[in-house]
Amino acid sequence: MMKNLSLTREALEAEVQSRAPWYHNIDLGLGVITPGRSYDGIWNNIRLVRNSIDYKQKRVLDIASYDGMWAFEAERLGAAEVVATDITYHAFEHFMFCKQVLGSKVVPYYNVSPYNLAERLDVRFGALHSDFGDAAMTSTPEDRAFDVVHHLGLLYHLRDPLATLSQARSVMKKGGMLLMETGVVLNMELSCMVFNGVDPDNFRIYDDPTTWWAPTILCLHEMLRASLFEPLLETQVILPQGKRETDTGRVCLAARAVDWQDAPHGVAVELANVHRNPGLEQWFTYHAGDLGLLSKSGLLEPVRKFLKNRVPRK
Repeated sequence: MMKNLSLTREALEAEVQSRAPWYHNIDLGLGVITPGRSYDGIWNNIRLVRNSIDYKQKRVLDIASYDGMWAFEAERLGAAEVVATDITYHAFEHFMFCKQVLGSKVVPYYNVSPYNLAERLDVRFGALHSDFGDAAMTSTPEDRAFDVVHHLGLLYHLRDPLATLSQARSVMKKGGMLLMETGVVLNMELSCMVFNGVDPDNFRIYDDPTTWWAPTILCLHEMLRASLFEPLLETQVILPQGKRETDTGRVCLAARAVDWQDAPHGVAVELANVHRNPGLEQWFTYHAGDLGLLSKSGLLEPVRKFLKNRVPRK
């Protein structure tokens, strides 16, 4: 990436310091790195797992991008297109500053919640317009979907984590790769999630009111499978943290996006009942033309019901 600003190292350092505090450690060149949090153990594990994913000429979505470190790194790894989403507006200023310094082409959408990716990014998946060019006019939603999606340090902050996994899958190509990192409970063999609680004196996971849940590792694997992903267990890296009775730690792994034919049959049928399992509405809409396979798998009637009853967007 070419630099867009002609700043001396001293001037760049002064600009960075004037924008403190930072969350991410972003290399801006000239030996200047934004002074973010000290999460090297977590972030190094993400990079280790990321080595199993090919970014060259891929379309990448970085969910909850914040300052943008993972989006800019994806660009450096050779991604053809990177989209960064978030709803944290004060982080948007950091992102845009870094984007300008780096001369980056990462596209920011800082008004997009992880709960409505498919709807808010429908410029990519919905009705096409002539200003996207001839190639876009003849492409399918699957062609325009993402090859790689980052879901990093986010799951445990969400009241409805399953919905966001469905949303991530809804904007991905079959065979695409999800890079997942989250807080987990390490000392339980059950498939369950632990609620952090509401009393600061009795938090179970982190001393942080923005933390809602931590799944066990088995639960995380099954949540991914229930959202049309196949966890790639050979990529999994665990970071113990040894906190509280729940023995909270971190896990990072890659998961491959699978089609509904590859999901457990009962799960696929239930996911088609989108009135009670939101998140994959657009995905089923795009695949509704495959009537033969839908019928054989028992998904045809739920999908038809959804398409018949949905309210058209204006």
